[in-house]
Amino acid sequence: MSFKIISVTGAHSKVGKTTLCSILLKNLKGFGAIKFTKSSVYTSITDDRATIMQKDKDTAVMAESGAEKVVWIQSPGSGLEDALNIAMSKMDGLRGVVVEGNTPLDFLNPHLVIFVIGEDGQMKPSAVRVGGKADIIIINSGKQIKNPRFSAPILKKNTKIFCMDLINTKGEIDKFITYAKKYM
Repeated sequence: MSFKIISVTGAHSKVGKTTLCSILLKNLKGFGAIKFTKSSVYTSITDDRATIMQKDKDTAVMAESGAEKVVWIQSPGSGLEDALNIAMSKMDGLRGVVVEGNTPLDFLNPHLVIFVIGEDGQMKPSAVRVGGKADIIIINSGKQIKNPRFSAPILKKNTKIFCMDLINTKGEIDKFITYAKKYM
């Protein structure tokens, strides 16, 4: 694979990962997207346009935000490594791919890891390990937070923190995009 990989992870569901992916895809031309959804029994990989474009699906948001190609992986995790390899092969010829989900990070070596967390700093236990790998932390908040506190120690050396209101797309978005583009 000769393309760049951005891993978008988060503290818990509904924290703003898909919205952040949308912001990235609007600003990074030539990128595809992979959406991971944890399922209990089976592994499925699809890039079927009708499935991807279903109303109110994260995959549709990614496609509408400018992703050249969108692949949706549903997996309990046990079949995820092979599924990711198949999904990545579908991204051939692109500049890069944005991968949404925490579990894929176990099988990837991304160029950039972004971790989204709410202003309360709360995270599910399994997210603590993922947050510790972050190059960038996005605090999803409508207010500027000068001294963020997290429920677990997740900052590694040189982790960059940006505050932005992902619901209203305000805050340090331009600074974040400029910084993220340096990795690309």
